[in-house]
Amino acid sequence: MKTLIVYGTRYGTAAEIAEEIGKTIENKGIEVDLIDSRSTKNYDISHYDMVIVGSGIKIGKWTKGSLKFLEDNKSALSDKKVALFVTCGAANMEETIAEGQEKYLDEVAEKYLSNKPVAMGLFGSIYDPNAKHGLMYKLATKFIIKKGLDKQGINTSKRIDYRDWDEIRTWAFNLANMLE
Repeated sequence: MKTLIVYGTRYGTAAEIAEEIGKTIENKGIEVDLIDSRSTKNYDISHYDMVIVGSGIKIGKWTKGSLKFLEDNKSALSDKKVALFVTCGAANMEETIAEGQEKYLDEVAEKYLSNKPVAMGLFGSIYDPNAKHGLMYKLATKFIIKKGLDKQGINTSKRIDYRDWDEIRTWAFNLANMLE
């Protein structure tokens, strides 16, 4: 059994999640290849039993590389077990989880896959007021994200990691079980 994990990342959050998914699946004795979506041009996926594609979300969008991989391999993915995951702020707050699931996973699956994914993971992200971001992200953070966190009494001057590593490992473990 062999699994390919393709991830798109801007600041490393999705890469770290992809690495943990890979380790969890490898611990079940399944071979895993892990690649950044920027390195997938003309990538042959024919020898994989499962393909996992993930992305970080920034200002409501997947990374271009992950979407391009899905688009370029739509036909080849039709006979594979496919799982999708994203890491985004929508997963950080309970009231936006359903919205995040629909926008970032359901819509992407419908647009880019001809078969239904075997699993979709919506994972928390990192809030880091000191990270280097573009102007649009800084404005969104200042007027939307920070305001919401402040209302919850969360100290927005410090980095907050919302990723639930047990949830991520359980998700990956369940994917590995689908291959056994």
